[in-house]
Amino acid sequence: MNITLFLPRSNHIKILGSVAAEAKVRNHTIHIWTPPGDVKRAGAYEHALHELGHLASVGPELSTGTPDWVIAVGLKTGASTRRLMRGQGIRWAALDSCGDNLIHFVEDEASTDNWDLTFTLAQEPAAFAARLADYECGALPIGYPELDQLDSVIGDKATCRVKWNLPQHQRIVLFGPAARPIRLGRVRRWWFHHVYYRRILWGLRQWANMTGALIVAKTRIKHGDPTWLGRYCDRIIGDEAFYPFTTLELLRAADLYVGFASAMAIEAAAIGLPQVHLHGWPPERGEWPTALPLKRAFFIDKGGLWNCVGSRSVACYGEDWPMRLHETLDDVLAEFSLAGSGEMRHACERWAGPLDGHASARIVDALERGH
Repeated sequence: MNITLFLPRSNHIKILGSVAAEAKVRNHTIHIWTPPGDVKRAGAYEHALHELGHLASVGPELSTGTPDWVIAVGLKTGASTRRLMRGQGIRWAALDSCGDNLIHFVEDEASTDNWDLTFTLAQEPAAFAARLADYECGALPIGYPELDQLDSVIGDKATCRVKWNLPQHQRIVLFGPAARPIRLGRVRRWWFHHVYYRRILWGLRQWANMTGALIVAKTRIKHGDPTWLGRYCDRIIGDEAFYPFTTLELLRAADLYVGFASAMAIEAAAIGLPQVHLHGWPPERGEWPTALPLKRAFFIDKGGLWNCVGSRSVACYGEDWPMRLHETLDDVLAEFSLAGSGEMRHACERWAGPLDGHASARIVDALERGH
């Protein structure tokens, strides 16, 4: 087959990279199409050429010859291009990122109409979204291809520490800096970003100093980090690469993940890393309304990714929150050392599908079947 990977954003490589590797093993022809103007300003062409150039041709135009399939990430990606090409008989397939496609299913019954094939991560949340929307989305649950990297191109803990020049025998906390919650008002966002955020990070820094831990912040351009972040973190690392994915390497190198209630819980749980999720505001104030029922069922409620053995949440507001933060950090490490990552892995598989390293194989299987 002739397969084109549509890559308008460099961070889609974290999902498409494993698919390209699987297709290459099966001797399919692969082209990575990087239209100009990466909306995340991260250089999609440069990243693709450097990280996937050994697997595929890379260019800003559709390669010569008609592709059998064009694969993209996200149901809203390339709408006008996709409509035009499908009118010419070229098939398009949509991959999921973090489960975001489920939100589109709930919001818009027509979200899958302009695709020939759509994928999602796991069956249970897809069924849950179908009940919310009162219609069947028709997507195939295949797992999360990003996580296939853990079985292929991501090294072990010691190797990842060497790569990122991190000490082998010191506790490392990987910190996920706060993004700007979309539903908080302007005044609340300003107050959090300039005042409360700093207080929370000061509390984490105190705990790290008491326990001898190193804090490594894994950031993204969209976070708009404050200038003072470096005063509280020992290292700040951005998205250096997506295949292998910097985030996965740093999570594997770490002993604990701490972040602001984000989807990074998926990757941390897949690795089996103890986690503490910081709530700087009540979840119902920060979550998109369509996403909130899904977040409650699979992240917030007992047994969810933010609320299971080894992965706990802490409200960083109200009285005595610094004490609660320190107690939660201590408790999650203690319970994880006793119980291990079994419950966390189950919570991850409920949302992300099988953690078997074969999601990309299931995608290529479906393309080869033609549906």
